[in-house]
Amino acid sequence: MTRSSVWRKVGGVATALGITAVTLILVDVVLILTNLFPPRYEYGDPDVGWLATKPAPGVHEDRCLDPSGKWVRYYRNEDGVRTRLSLPMVQASHGTFKVAITGDSQTDLCAENALVHSGVLERALASHGVRAIALPYGVGRYSPLQDYLVYRKILKKYQPEALVINLYTGNDFYDMLRVDDRPHFVMSNGHYEIADPEWYRYVDPHTHPRSRILFLLHSVSEATGIRNGFVHLQFLYQMAVEQKAGIGAVVGYFRDLRHSVEPSLGYPEGFTAQFLNQQIFFYRFPGAREESLRRVRALLDVVRRENPGVVLVLSALPSYELIQERPVDAALVRTLGRLPITYEGGVAEERTLYDNLRQLAGQAGWLFVDNLSALRGYHGSERLYNDVDYHLLPPASAIIGANQAAVLLQYLHSHPAIPESPTRITARSSRQAR
Repeated sequence: MTRSSVWRKVGGVATALGITAVTLILVDVVLILTNLFPPRYEYGDPDVGWLATKPAPGVHEDRCLDPSGKWVRYYRNEDGVRTRLSLPMVQASHGTFKVAITGDSQTDLCAENALVHSGVLERALASHGVRAIALPYGVGRYSPLQDYLVYRKILKKYQPEALVINLYTGNDFYDMLRVDDRPHFVMSNGHYEIADPEWYRYVDPHTHPRSRILFLLHSVSEATGIRNGFVHLQFLYQMAVEQKAGIGAVVGYFRDLRHSVEPSLGYPEGFTAQFLNQQIFFYRFPGAREESLRRVRALLDVVRRENPGVVLVLSALPSYELIQERPVDAALVRTLGRLPITYEGGVAEERTLYDNLRQLAGQAGWLFVDNLSALRGYHGSERLYNDVDYHLLPPASAIIGANQAAVLLQYLHSHPAIPESPTRITARSSRQAR
């Protein structure tokens, strides 16, 4: 093939591409001007990244599909809080002890409101004479920082007397490092500041792209996973540079993630999402473990400083692996056999993080709920975690809610201003009269 024929072929391809590009641009302009086929992006929330649900006119029914394949119905109010009480009703409930509760998917469980930790907590307080209203707002994939920011954005206007943050020790330390679609901590002038989200899955709510062609490309990249893979790679490269870990750590991490997928599970990425990803990440990037703890301490200090009159409670939720339920599911044993980490090592690492969390809570002036001891002491016949995506089940919620209530009751009994039910007030008055 002569040089001139090569150039003719290149010129023909370039011409075709040019014509295609011009045609697409013209079509895009026409669609924009006529407002046909407007792009339907999923916009993020600038304050917290994303919300559990969109605002609604009032209390409404929501539903989810539980691991058994059954649809479960529960209620949310106009703000997405899992309660039958509207904002005006809560604000008008004088003499009640209002408890805001936040966390990730281990808080927003697929069960009726009465069966999750918050419902158990509310009933347990009431059984001890404390008129209480639980205001739970859990969102899947939230980091502990987002747990607090959604309290500041949504729950604070309910004027709660207490804030309970459920920190899931299986993956929340890793989530404190993530920047995708979520506000995150950055170091500036020797202290941590909250930086805006870096938008990937969601679109920056401050922008309103109108191009139909760009929307099509965006949709294709989302559907194929290309966009998500690029985001993950970018995050890992930045972490490798900061820790001088090298490209080998990045390659090893991706390989381990692939091996952590277990096809026999109803949700093959169940182990990965709930605890193995955090373990693999800290194995490949060991310096990230201490950085995550520093950020948790920074968060506890910020919340304490901004809420001087609120009872602050840190409730540690352990993973399936950490409670060491016996026998260990064969699927987990099989998965760990493909990885450079072990069951014993994973238990030891999460236990260390759990103990670090208890220490940080004490240093920052928070109450701490030790759910690990109670869950390990469970001798019932029902599972505490499902075997599909390894989320907590109602028997575990019963233990956690009772534990949280016990910690709050101990605090309330040591302080004079305890919201009490009319029966308790009457009983106390009768004793005083005698």
